[in-house]
Amino acid sequence: MGGEVLYREEFRLHSPKPYSHPESPERLDWALEGVRLAGWPLREPGLGDTSLFLRVHAREYYEAVMRAASQGEVVWLDPDTYVSPGTPRALEALAGAVTDAVEIAARGEGPVAVLGRPPGHHAGRSGRGLGAPTLGFCVFNASALTAKLLSERGRTAVLDFDAHHGNGTQDILWAEPVLHVDIHQDPSTIYPGTGFPSETGAPGLPVKANICVPPGAGDDIYADASRLALSIISDYDPDYIVVSAGFDAYIGDTPFTELRATSATFNLLGRLLSSYSERLVVVLEGGYSIGLREGLAAFLRGLEGREVDAGETTSSSGHAWEWYMRRRRELLEAIGRG
Repeated sequence: MGGEVLYREEFRLHSPKPYSHPESPERLDWALEGVRLAGWPLREPGLGDTSLFLRVHAREYYEAVMRAASQGEVVWLDPDTYVSPGTPRALEALAGAVTDAVEIAARGEGPVAVLGRPPGHHAGRSGRGLGAPTLGFCVFNASALTAKLLSERGRTAVLDFDAHHGNGTQDILWAEPVLHVDIHQDPSTIYPGTGFPSETGAPGLPVKANICVPPGAGDDIYADASRLALSIISDYDPDYIVVSAGFDAYIGDTPFTELRATSATFNLLGRLLSSYSERLVVVLEGGYSIGLREGLAAFLRGLEGREVDAGETTSSSGHAWEWYMRRRRELLEAIGRG
């Protein structure tokens, strides 16, 4: 059986107009097409109070964002990241969707997906996570908030497979009792420049496991990285899983990455997670075009345990495999699995 998708039209109110920007409301058109292809129903969540994000963000940062969004025009928080007059309403919708998703997962009635904007996994406790150069299109961190709320009910793990490291999530959860496993393009080659295997979290707490894939990584490397991620999660035996789901690693989705995953990768990730699906929350992060349609559809079908015909898959070069295996060994040694 499938899950449900929480969606409100207010998510479109966070808008860069009159400026052009890759993180725009049109992303939702691609994502909604992916939901339709997967056959999952939409449900409108309630509106929430944006102050809920104070559970994961410093008050000074929260107030600065809300103040900027109240100015009646698009305001740039940094060269990459904007807020607009509609951003507060979009954030109310996001807070409401997170609240509803947490309750659904707590009742064991998942999987449930939050198809919201603005994205959040680069937003740290006080803004730019771990000293990143910008907020990377992100405003408030819904993935970290979802994990924080669920961790108060049971053992919680986060899996982030956006092409970019979830530096804001790692920042927020560093000293929290939450496992955070993150698959991303090697940070030596891409924004935000964090997420190396040596970054394993505060002593005595669940690890922050960073699985780095090289530029040019295809479905074969992603298959190994996905199984490694699920092995780490399985050993932790979580009660709940939060998936910080970005689809920008999909081949042809965006010029911002050098990755070559196809529907095969995202379907495999879904199938690997399917045994946890009743207590699983998906939060949308990156993805800008075809990845949101094809990758999201394949992932949602995978969560139902359904294998899809992904067509032609991609293979990685020998150099890419050498690079990946070197980083893999570094990670296993860093987290005591070497």
